[in-house]
Order: sequence, then C-alpha cells, then structure tokens
Amino acid sequence: MVYILAFCLFIFLVSFGILYRIKKKNANLIINLLRELRNGKESEKIPKFLFEEYNQTLDKIKEQKTKIEKSTEELKEYKKELELTYNALLIKSTQLENSNHMLERKIENLSNLNSISRAALSVLKVEKIINIIIDAYFVLTGVKRISLYLWENGTLINKKRKGGIKFDGEVSFSMNEIKNFARKDYQKIYADLSKGFYVNSEEIVMTYPLNVKGKELGVFYIIEDKNKLSYIDEETISALVIQISIAINNAQIYRDLLIKERISQELEVAAKIQRQIIPKDIDKICGLEIANYFEPAKEIGGDYYDYTILDDNSFSLTIADVSGKGVPAAFLLALGRSILKTLTIIGDGKPEDELNKLNRIIFPDLSEDMFITMFHSKYLRDERTLYYSNAGHNPIIIYRANTDEIELHNVKGVAIGFIEDYKYKSGQLKLYKGDLVLFYTDGLTEATNVENKLFGIENVKNIMNKNKEKSAIEVKNEILQSVKSFQGDAEQEDDLTFVVLKVIE
Repeated sequence: MVYILAFCLFIFLVSFGILYRIKKKNANLIINLLRELRNGKESEKIPKFLFEEYNQTLDKIKEQKTKIEKSTEELKEYKKELELTYNALLIKSTQLENSNHMLERKIENLSNLNSISRAALSVLKVEKIINIIIDAYFVLTGVKRISLYLWENGTLINKKRKGGIKFDGEVSFSMNEIKNFARKDYQKIYADLSKGFYVNSEEIVMTYPLNVKGKELGVFYIIEDKNKLSYIDEETISALVIQISIAINNAQIYRDLLIKERISQELEVAAKIQRQIIPKDIDKICGLEIANYFEPAKEIGGDYYDYTILDDNSFSLTIADVSGKGVPAAFLLALGRSILKTLTIIGDGKPEDELNKLNRIIFPDLSEDMFITMFHSKYLRDERTLYYSNAGHNPIIIYRANTDEIELHNVKGVAIGFIEDYKYKSGQLKLYKGDLVLFYTDGLTEATNVENKLFGIENVKNIMNKNKEKSAIEVKNEILQSVKSFQGDAEQEDDLTFVVLKVIE
C-alpha cells in the first residue's frame, strides 16, 4: 500500500512538472496519457517533447510494479509460513495438553500406588493384602474381572475372584516336582490354567505371574475387553503386580517367622521339660559307681534315663528312646517317665509288671507313630542281682571281672505302645565286684563318621575291655572320647545317651 501511494505521488509530481514546462499545452493529451498509464496501458503515440520523459516514467512504473509484485509474493509466502507455524503451535499445544493430562494421571496413580503400597505393606495377613490390592485394581484401572492364585505346598490355589468369574480350577504337584521347575514350567502352568476362563470374542485373558527374586508366589489373571486398557492402565497393573508380590512375600516371610518362633518356643518348653526329668548325677549308690552322659542331636532329644532310689537296699535304673521329635516327643517322654516312676515306687518291684501296667495305661492315648523303647531294671544290693525287662530296646553290655569277658544280656519285648495288653518278660543276672554294666540308646552304636560308617557295638565292647580297671566316670569319658574321635566332622544325627555302672562292693 505504501508503494502504491508513493507511486501515485510520483506520477502526480512528474505530471505536474510536465504540465508546468509545457505551460499547460496539450493538457488533454497528457491527461489521456496519465489515464492510460493508470490503467496499465502503454501509448504508441507519444509527442516528441514527452517521449523521453514518458519512457523514463514508464520504466519506473514497470520497476515499481515488479517490486510490488515481488513484495506481494513475499507477503504470501510469509502468510503461509505464519499459517504453518500457527498450525504447528496448535498441534504442540494439543500434545502438551495431552501430555499434561497423562502426567497428571501418572502423578495421581503414583500417589494412589504409594498409598496402596503403604497399606499393603503394613498388613501382615495375606488375605487382607489380597483384598486391598484387588480393590485397587478395580478403582485405578476399571478392569472387568480378576482372579488371583497362590502356591501352597505344591498346589496353585485360587484365593480371590471378583467380577463374576466362576472358574476356580487348581493344579497340584509334589514338592519334589516343584523343586525341579524352571521359569518356563511355571509359564506353561499359568498359560494352561488361563484356558479355563470363559471369555467372549471381544475379551482377552491377561496373565501376570507373581514372583520376587526368583520365588514363585502365584499368578494374577485379568479379563478385559480387547484394546480397552490404556498405556497408563497397563503401567498401573504392572506396578500393582510388583506391589502385591512384595506384600505377599513379606506376609509369607512373617508367617514363616511366626511359625519358627512358635516352634522355637515349643522346643524351649520341650527342652525345659527334658532337663527337668533328667535326674541329677549320683556318684555312688547301693555299692555301685554311676556315670552318665546325655547329648541331644537337636534342641530337644527323644532319649532319657532315670534313677529311682527305693531304699537303702534297692535302686531302679531306666533308659528309653521316645519316637518323634519336638514337643510331642517331650510330652510323651514326660508322660511315660512320670507313670513309670509312680509304678516303680508303689509297685511290687518286678520290672516286667511295671512295663505291663505302663503299656496298658498309655496305649489308648498313643497314635500309630508314637512309641517308647525302654530298658527297665532294678538292682537289689543284698542279692547282688539286677532284675530287668526290655520293651524293644538295646541289650545291656556287661564286662565280667571274674571271667574277663564281655556279655550281652537281654529279653525280647515290643516297644511300649505297639501291642495292647502285651506281656513283657523278665530277666536277671548276678553282679560281682569289678563288673561293668553299660545302658545305652542306639545313638551310641549307630553314630556315623564322614564315610557314613557306624561306630558299632564291637567298638563299645573293646573300649569297655581296655578300660575295665578304671572307674565308671573314666570309662564314660573313654567311650565319649572314642565316639567323638570316630565322628570327626560328621554331624551328630541322633541323641547320644548312656549310663555306666561299676560294682565296687
């Protein structure tokens, strides 16, 4: 527009100059020429006195027109660039708005996930954790149906369903099979199980294994419409899978710790019971030297020995091995020991009768896997006689001083708790000064070394024979030292219990 005005002004001045020079001659001719120029026409009939100036003016007009046309094209290009820039900014603005919206959702989800994580991790019961997480799935992602499975002792068990799922199939394997499973085996199990869910043509089953540091906890199934879940929904689901895995793993660890703590407490109680029923050491009684040793293989043992001083002339000695471990074994041990001690004190002095009564009393209360092997005896000082009866226990080993020989003495009998109303047999033997008598459990003869060889009864005989002149306590120490040396670095697998008697009068 500025160029056009300048151009018009220029024409006016030039025209004015021409008119002025020709002193207003040929005014009509000049006006016609100007009109033609204004309309973009070139005149062929130009007066001589105007020819030069007309051509100069025409050239300038053409030059200006070219500039104006060029400027117009530049303006058009600039306008196009402005439009492109505007459209690009509009697109970027829309993208930023979408990104901002996505970011806001992510921040909101992170906040929700943080709250859910704190809630789940603060709970130490698996059932409550499952309820928290599944509710979170429905609130944060709006999924249609959910089913959660956990492994328990080799069985994949459905723990929670929500959203109208009726299928709750499970799979089971032995613990030995589970030990050999690789990651691909679990994936196949989860994939096969997912085929049991009913879905229509518009739905899909999504599988999310639950594992922490290689530990397989279970699997999470989500049934949803195809292509419905957004990227953020999928991120949220994956994050919740991690949260539920960690929370369930923590709860299971806590549960295992509680079980171990309870077992530890039970073992402590059992050990206390056992310590209480093991009698205090008696060095000498009824002309006998006595030495004993008891060392359980674990926190609590199944062995016990017991002394009962009946009077100045009689002395009772019992050694036993109770089936099982832990608290049940400790209570059975305490029960058997208490009943037998009562029968011994109030009885008629016959070991076989006391075993008969003991078996009848406790048999109804014992399960099939509960029993007691027992060697029960009484020594009468004035008779120099050891009366005994055996309920499935090891024979006693005796070194005879007068013959310099080792003997085994025993009578047959089944363990307490095997046969109701079983009649136990009796045995007896004379003891003389210098004789050695060994009562023991199988933890002595069946002690093993690193090559898994047994210590054996022959080693025990040899030790007794080599140390026949020594006191009861010295013989005990020799036996113990030999067993420990034989075992070496091998772990003690059974309780080690034995009692040594030596006749000194």
